[in-house]
Amino acid sequence: MSIWQSIKYCRTLNNKLVSIISLIIFNLLLTSVATANIAPVILFQPPPEEEQPESTEGAASRQHQQCTPDFVKSQQKRYTTPNLNLTAIVPDSNYGLTVAERPNFWVYLPKTSAKQAILSIREEGKIPHWQQSIPLTREAGIIGITLSKDAPTLEVGKSYQWALVLVCGNKPNPNDPVVAAWIKRVDKSSAMSYQLPSKTKLEQAAWYAKEGIWYDALSILRDEKTSSLENGNDTWAKYLRSGGLDKIANEPIVR
Repeated sequence: MSIWQSIKYCRTLNNKLVSIISLIIFNLLLTSVATANIAPVILFQPPPEEEQPESTEGAASRQHQQCTPDFVKSQQKRYTTPNLNLTAIVPDSNYGLTVAERPNFWVYLPKTSAKQAILSIREEGKIPHWQQSIPLTREAGIIGITLSKDAPTLEVGKSYQWALVLVCGNKPNPNDPVVAAWIKRVDKSSAMSYQLPSKTKLEQAAWYAKEGIWYDALSILRDEKTSSLENGNDTWAKYLRSGGLDKIANEPIVR
């Protein structure tokens, strides 16, 4: 082989090597992008039964979770429009965990004439822990309730019942629609403190969901949903369905 043939052969070999390396790098980049776009599966897994309070029964409403004028209107339209009632956004066990001192509470609110609602929290077997008023609009959908900064914090290891009352008149009445659910604050484990900071928000939500920490996973998913992530809506809906909330999984978040 002449020197010119050798040079030509080496150039050809180098070009092939460059093409192969480029192809490998391109495939690696595609794999990384595809992996980055795959959201973790976020499905709620109930906590152990021994964590639950003695009773997790919710509150019943005499007006089918609606103010009387709204109930009458809904009956007139029931054959044309399906009606959704006031609903606490909690698992079907009516109970969930949190690690937050002041967690967010979530309810589905149907279109209502009530101008305000009252959130009430009480420690299991004791007097009310906290109450605050929430102004309402006529818009139907899921609302998140953030506790005021001056609200006392939930204590680790204690269970609380929270209730939302629609104030149909000028002041609260025993016949006002109400829903109630339970929450227990648990301490952050060493594994949680070590692992979570390095995870993405959706990975954190998946971790909370696996541990039965309903409220914290829900709050993260709400933030991710409103940040317009491509898969945000679907992830949020799937999480609600995993808690037994199929009927309202696709309802809009209005606040």
